[in-house]
Amino acid sequence: MIAGARDKKLLYKEVAFDKEPGGGYLSNSAHFTRQASRLLENGVFMRMRVIVGLGILAALLVSSAVLAAPPIFKEKKYFGPIPLNSFSFNFGFLDGPDFDYLTEHLDTWSKLRCGERFGYDTFEEIPLSPYFQVAYERQLTPNHFFRAGTSISYITQSSVGLDCVSVPTDTTPVTVALDIERTLKVYLLSFDFGFTYCFVTPEVQRFSPYAGAGFSSVVPLTRLDAEATRDGGPFPGYAETYGEKVSENSLQAGMHLEFGMKYYISNRYAAGMEGRYQMSQSKFDIHGANFDLKYSGFTLTLNLIYLL
Repeated sequence: MIAGARDKKLLYKEVAFDKEPGGGYLSNSAHFTRQASRLLENGVFMRMRVIVGLGILAALLVSSAVLAAPPIFKEKKYFGPIPLNSFSFNFGFLDGPDFDYLTEHLDTWSKLRCGERFGYDTFEEIPLSPYFQVAYERQLTPNHFFRAGTSISYITQSSVGLDCVSVPTDTTPVTVALDIERTLKVYLLSFDFGFTYCFVTPEVQRFSPYAGAGFSSVVPLTRLDAEATRDGGPFPGYAETYGEKVSENSLQAGMHLEFGMKYYISNRYAAGMEGRYQMSQSKFDIHGANFDLKYSGFTLTLNLIYLL
């Protein structure tokens, strides 16, 4: 036990010696050292409790302030219903037009003029043709749409051949052989209208497959030109003289079938892919006869859609 009395200047202590566990006794200095350690530990513990308590209180105050303050980030916007009207911009390629009736005639024409063994006109296959369409859609029911649009495609085909012509001289006409390059170009305009059916009702962040059909007004702007060379040099006037510089425009009726898939990113934007089969043709007059040009073919496009 430690008992003490304090006066103005002196502190007197009477200490009853404590025994150590082994039977010895603790000196005064050792006893005070143990007591000081215990007091220090108790003080540190109390201080830690106060610090932890203050930390918890501060966290609660900060949490309350954060909950009361407006959010830093905007909440996710609620997407409303799909609008009734939309515009789509479609980019792709057209494959399948057939001008064989005309190209076979031009080949036969060269054979007749130069002989079966020498005359020829060989056309290359029609390559993939670029295709662009702008379309408007109106939702009539949750799954039925009216669709109207206009499209343009550029179709070209070229050939090399040998033709024979009669060239006048001072005495008698002379037949000469000419190297021929023919080019056939078609700017195919189409005005379409029809109806589509969505197998899944359009909703935001959902795929919606569809199919449709309709009628078309087709306007082919057709151009045929030919260039001739003789012995490596130009032979002017060939196309005009032999009727192979031809420009024809016409208005034809057609039909189309389409199927595709749309994904509605939001109630303002969507994207998709579409396959389309169109059926149309026109006549082309040359050398006193007319020949069918068939524009029937398959179109594959990527679609970007803006909903009004």
